[in-house]
Amino acid sequence: MGGFLLRKLGAALVVLVLASMLVFVGVRALPGDPALALGAEDRDPQVLAQIRHHYGLDKPLPVQYLRWVSLAARGDLGTDQRELSVSRTIVSRLPTTLELALLAILVAMLIGIPAGIVAAVRQRRPEDYAATTFALVGLSVPHFWLGLMMISYFAVHLHWLPASGYVPFTHHPIDNLRHLLMPAIVLGTGLSAILMRQMRSSMLTSLGADYVRTARAKGMSERTVVLKHALRNSLITVTTIIGLQFGALISGVVVTESIFVIPGFGRLTLDAIDQRDYTLLQGVVLVAAAGYVLVNLAVDVAYSLLNPRIRVSGRAA
Repeated sequence: MGGFLLRKLGAALVVLVLASMLVFVGVRALPGDPALALGAEDRDPQVLAQIRHHYGLDKPLPVQYLRWVSLAARGDLGTDQRELSVSRTIVSRLPTTLELALLAILVAMLIGIPAGIVAAVRQRRPEDYAATTFALVGLSVPHFWLGLMMISYFAVHLHWLPASGYVPFTHHPIDNLRHLLMPAIVLGTGLSAILMRQMRSSMLTSLGADYVRTARAKGMSERTVVLKHALRNSLITVTTIIGLQFGALISGVVVTESIFVIPGFGRLTLDAIDQRDYTLLQGVVLVAAAGYVLVNLAVDVAYSLLNPRIRVSGRAA
């Protein structure tokens, strides 16, 4: 197990270094001069020269990259246009998005996994058609439209939930849940449709396998066959989807956080783009890329825990 983890950590480190290079080059390729954005309305050549020197923009790109990545490795992502620490800004915003993403994943799992199991067990029956129709609708409905409709009905018409804003969990747990419930449902419904389709496909494959037929031949109940034997192997594919979607949610909740006015990581990314804050944009994109890498690493480790036939060396038994 130790060798397996070391190999995965090494691969993750290589991917993270390559991602940091792409982030750095991509931000530098954006149109415009970072010094002009940092200088706001001041266009004095001497002021712009001082800004370039202060931020190291007058040095060659390889030198700038090495300086940036060495500081980033120590947790220093620089300062934004307001001279605030980018690292501290991200740390203050990231927990909000992580909480929203976890709630959305929970909503998706509570809906998608049971629906996928029922659709597979009741294949070509009304339950299967109903679940498939739900998945199609869930994938087709835009998040922004669903969010606006939920605000209109549950917040404006019924006054059950707040229309926008955010309350930290440490301040008031109930209000925190009330503010995040609608955004979590908006994000979770689309993801639940993906989980349902993957779960149905994986369950159908498992239910047709030899070991399932053997379990049935031994006289095991259908409930035991489905939940104990077929479900465990089917969860491997679903775990991959959950891991990848969790990484996507961290950086992909811009629209939902904007609709519900949630001060999270996605909203911070949008603000960095709007304000042309290059240092802040570098930081948020790098953290998002690191999130993807860490989630993929966690998924790889989860494989060996979910399926004992998968050796830690990476080869199937």
